[in-house]
Amino acid sequence: MYVVLFCANILLTIFRLNIVPGVSVEFHVGASIASLFGFWILWEFILAFGGFLENKFPLEIHVNKRIIIQIIATYLIATIIGNSIFMIAVNIFHVPLPPVLKTFGYLLFFLLSIVLNLIYFGTIYFFHWKTDLVNLANMQREQAIVKYDALRNQLNPHFLFNALTSLNSLIFENQQLASDFLQQLSKVYRYVLQNKEKETVSMSTELEFIKHYIFLLKIRFKDAIEFQIELSDEIKMKEIVPVTLQILIENAIKHNIISLSNPLSISIAADGDYLMVQNNLNRKAQVESSNKQGLENIKAFYRYLSPLPIQILETESRYTVKIPLI
Repeated sequence: MYVVLFCANILLTIFRLNIVPGVSVEFHVGASIASLFGFWILWEFILAFGGFLENKFPLEIHVNKRIIIQIIATYLIATIIGNSIFMIAVNIFHVPLPPVLKTFGYLLFFLLSIVLNLIYFGTIYFFHWKTDLVNLANMQREQAIVKYDALRNQLNPHFLFNALTSLNSLIFENQQLASDFLQQLSKVYRYVLQNKEKETVSMSTELEFIKHYIFLLKIRFKDAIEFQIELSDEIKMKEIVPVTLQILIENAIKHNIISLSNPLSISIAADGDYLMVQNNLNRKAQVESSNKQGLENIKAFYRYLSPLPIQILETESRYTVKIPLI
């Protein structure tokens, strides 16, 4: 904005030098300072008057009325300022000002009134647009969190039902193992409850949780499920969204046939800036209670935590999900 005022003052000075030659340097310097001061007063009036009108005629409701009123009021003030500058020039320096200079000055003030108001309204709309973008992003993020929480809440009862079924069988077959199973189950749910409000946890914390979870799965599926975890200490210091690994493992179990003749093999390893969860494929013909939104909800949530996208790769024999490490 100040660049516009400075350029307008230079333009007026150049025009004045050509129209009113042969006068003292002090006159032109004083006139330039007075013009620049008048332009600054004009801008300050636009800001103050715009704030006053916002209470009377909100811009979101009275757009046309606001613009017309503000431009007319600005030009009237510009005319008063211009006349004051001309009177000061005549009375102090006793320099007769030609009519063409006055006409040019009034025209310049009129154009400046329009330009400054355009800058004023443009700035307001820009900040409104920026605020709307931030609000939209926050709303989308909240929606992603809600969907992800819904996904976790959906998986937990499903997993609990299967766990209790396995526990019921163990109680009669092996009471010590049933006791161990119950302890591991309590640790799993303690982790879920403790971290359900957190956006991320350390990779090492997630791995400790997943070990308890794997223990329960090994009791349930025995040798029909295999796990391989290879992560360095450096990777374990990275962050991950809580329960991500459980969701991905549960997803693999839900969509594949698991048997001793064709066990489900799941590997967890690092791949650059990603955590790679991979399993062999032996797809079920029909999957119960699958709305195919699980991975989409995870992808939507991670979109607000990492610039890297979740990658899903599938071949005839392998299914891979790559989660960005945070």
